[in-house]
Amino acid sequence: MQVLSPWLVWCLVGLGLLLFELAVPGFVIFFFGLGALATGLACLVFEVSLNGQLLIFIIFSLLSLVLLRRFVKRAFTGDSENSFVDEPHAAKGELVTVETGIVPPAEGKIRYSGTTWRARAHEPIEAGRIVEIVEQDGLVMVVKPVVENKEQTEKTNG
Repeated sequence: MQVLSPWLVWCLVGLGLLLFELAVPGFVIFFFGLGALATGLACLVFEVSLNGQLLIFIIFSLLSLVLLRRFVKRAFTGDSENSFVDEPHAAKGELVTVETGIVPPAEGKIRYSGTTWRARAHEPIEAGRIVEIVEQDGLVMVVKPVVENKEQTEKTNG
């Protein structure tokens, strides 16, 4: 007497692989779980030899992996291609004041938009100097010194 029928073994293996996918990144094992479930279903409906079972498992697993992975992965993880675009907080050309001196390669601090930001420059800049924001690199502002005149001083203080 047979203890476990082939369809039950394949279904248990398939469920095990589907559960194992939750613990492993990459979203590949899921399709081998689908292949095992399909093989179990085929064994339930038809009398299939061991070689036929392995062939069904391999073909269904690989075809589902190649044809469905992109669509199923997007359904489970979402379309995050542009979800986390790093938008700049600072406008290029904005004039700000250096809070803590910048001595390359070390960073200093600038005051912008009511708070302090980490800043770096290509040349040393002392605290209190007016600088221009060249670009934003993540949470660090890249700045350059500007020639201070009366109009610029009024713009940053006012």
